[in-house]
Amino acid sequence: MNNIMPVKSLHYKNDSINKNEYVEKNKYIEKLDLEESLNERIIILEEELQCTKESLQTSNEEQLAYNEELLTANEELKSANNELLRINTQYQYKNEELADLYNDMINYVNSSDIGTIFLDEKLCVRKFTPSITKEINLKLQDIGRQMQDISSNLINDDLNIGASQVLTNHLPYEKEVQSKNGNWYFLKCSPYCTSENLIKGVVLSLVDITAKKLLNEANLSETLKTEFFSNLSHELRTPLNVILCALQLLDVVSCGEVNDVNDKVMKFKKYSNIMKQNCYRQLRLVNNMIDITKLDAGFFELTLSNCNIVNIVECVTMSVAEYIKSKSIELIFDTNIEECTMSCDAEKIERVILNILANSIKFTKPGGNILVNMYVSGENVNISIKDTGIGIPNDKLDIIFDRFRQVDRSLTRNQEGSGIGLSIVKSLVELHGGSISVTSEYGKGTEFIIVFPVIVLPEENDICRVVEAESQERIERIHIEFSDIYSLN
Repeated sequence: MNNIMPVKSLHYKNDSINKNEYVEKNKYIEKLDLEESLNERIIILEEELQCTKESLQTSNEEQLAYNEELLTANEELKSANNELLRINTQYQYKNEELADLYNDMINYVNSSDIGTIFLDEKLCVRKFTPSITKEINLKLQDIGRQMQDISSNLINDDLNIGASQVLTNHLPYEKEVQSKNGNWYFLKCSPYCTSENLIKGVVLSLVDITAKKLLNEANLSETLKTEFFSNLSHELRTPLNVILCALQLLDVVSCGEVNDVNDKVMKFKKYSNIMKQNCYRQLRLVNNMIDITKLDAGFFELTLSNCNIVNIVECVTMSVAEYIKSKSIELIFDTNIEECTMSCDAEKIERVILNILANSIKFTKPGGNILVNMYVSGENVNISIKDTGIGIPNDKLDIIFDRFRQVDRSLTRNQEGSGIGLSIVKSLVELHGGSISVTSEYGKGTEFIIVFPVIVLPEENDICRVVEAESQERIERIHIEFSDIYSLN
């Protein structure tokens, strides 16, 4: 037992030492493991740090490149900004020029006498100038309205029609128009063209040509007066020359030997008739000049009385029937009314009919005919004088009633006349409250139509007159009115 116990004690001591060593060893091993772990961690951290450094370096390089790009972009932006400033300056100059141009246009438009309307593709008002409002009733509130809804002072308003035609055919439309106050305008409708040559509407313009029109009329009047006085001198000279020649021939006859008294008497009568006819021509011309003066001065008066106008026209027509027959022209008088009493000046009515008949005889060839027809139309009585003469050209129909105007204006014309007869006829008809018109086909004949209103004077003012078919006064008037067409032989 004693031998065993010490052994046991020794074993316990060795176990204690081994345990400590084990502990120490474990601690060492743990320390080594820790160091190894730390070293591995350090290595990992160093690798991560290296990666981070490399990443930072790469990022830094990228940042540097980015900064360089920003610097480049900044330079480009500065350059672009400078260019924008330059362009902005140019735009400012252009805006100032446009503002000046706009002001100039506004002042020009406001001061211009040319009235203008701008219409869109639907013929609605877009803009207009102040001058146009003198004749076309436009206000600012009318912008956007249809042109056909706008009223104007123009006679025979063709604005919408002209604009529609321009919009359809893209061709300008021009016309002279008159306003109700008497002014004349040159109307022009033109297509509204854009810079791309597209038609986007219509431009209407009115140019006042009243002064030009008056000047042209004054010049025309002066020209007509000059022509009239040239013709007048011809009309005055010709009868005087004929009378002078007749007197010279009478002197020769009277101073010659008397071989045949009857022959001498016949020659004397012949030359006396020639002088009488040319005296009638002179008297007719003087009467016409006096009547024109009275008509212009407003002193021409009618001697009105209730007369049977059918009887007046029939008697004056029949009184020249023999002379017309001697010209180989057939005269026909026809009427569907036997009597029509109205207020008129019988002498002036006769003068009107004689003048128109004289014109028909002048221009109707032998073998032709003249028809005088009377008929009632409503409250009017119509007188138609129609012939188969040479007719009147269409372009002359509007001027034959104008004073001093003639279809044949030459001094060597075939028929005599001063160009004032039909003007006086028109005035005499209008003094009776009537109207006269003419229709003609060149080469086939002419028809004059006179329309008189049937007006009867009250009984207390009525002076009845009996018209005699062969009164000496009418014969004298026939000689005067027909003096231009009677034969000189």
